[in-house]
Amino acid sequence: MAGKLISILRLLRVKQYYKNLLIFIAAFFGEMILDASLWFILVLGFILACCTSSINYIVNDIIDVEKDKLHPEKSKKRPLASGCLSKGFAFFLLFILIFSVIICLIFIIPNLFFGLTLLSILIVGQLYNFILNKYAFVDIISLSILYIIRAIAGCFLIEVFISPWLFLAIFLVALFLVICKRNADLVLMGEEDASKHKNVYDQYSIKLLEQFHILVASSLFMTYSLYIILGPFNILSVENIKLHQYFSVFTIPVALYLILKYMYLLRANPKIARNPSRAFFDKGIIISGVFILIFMFIAFYWDTVLEIFGLN
Repeated sequence: MAGKLISILRLLRVKQYYKNLLIFIAAFFGEMILDASLWFILVLGFILACCTSSINYIVNDIIDVEKDKLHPEKSKKRPLASGCLSKGFAFFLLFILIFSVIICLIFIIPNLFFGLTLLSILIVGQLYNFILNKYAFVDIISLSILYIIRAIAGCFLIEVFISPWLFLAIFLVALFLVICKRNADLVLMGEEDASKHKNVYDQYSIKLLEQFHILVASSLFMTYSLYIILGPFNILSVENIKLHQYFSVFTIPVALYLILKYMYLLRANPKIARNPSRAFFDKGIIISGVFILIFMFIAFYWDTVLEIFGLN
């Protein structure tokens, strides 16, 4: 029983749910994360986004079951490829997820635009499964666009919009991670065997992906820096900025450290690139992430916290 439950969680790819935390981005950077009246809708929106992602993952596993059997890791860990779960059960679970999402959108969150963004996640995901994954460069860009859609879903959920610089940074983070994964797959299977797993891999090479990696990493750092300077507070306009808002500037060198650290981990431990959630257990990344979160919280919520405690 426990083994089957683990297989179901793997089919749903629960470990990938952290990607849907982007639902909370708009609330955090819109200075509304402390508004308790929004917590229910945000958490439910997160759950629906997770269910929508699982729908894409299950369809992907059903389609790629034979190819996954050729992959040295997926043949053991993917429930359908390993034979732990049947296709029939996968279709049943797929129906339950679709039905649950539709019911919640009709009766609990009747938000048309949020529903359309969830539909967009499904459409882009299925376009990737059936068409886009066959074309080099288009495949990595389409996967990265899904991250932007998740962030936009959070905006529609609470009707608050954030700086375009932040959307661009989110896209580049996603592109950075996807390129890392492609690179790690080629290293694991070899360039010749990788193309048997996915035909698109015959158009990639380790050297080419390393060049993309450096390009995107550089663009990501510059975009994040420009967001901090020109985005939320416009630090260049010193006459209007408050002292605590300068704390966001201190996150720039830490962000650079995170990028460099992940690039190092890609070389030292390629398994992390194939499963980015493992990077969350690296001490350097944990400390840096907490540092950025604390300093961003001070920059955005200092006045709000003072008002809550009656100190303003």
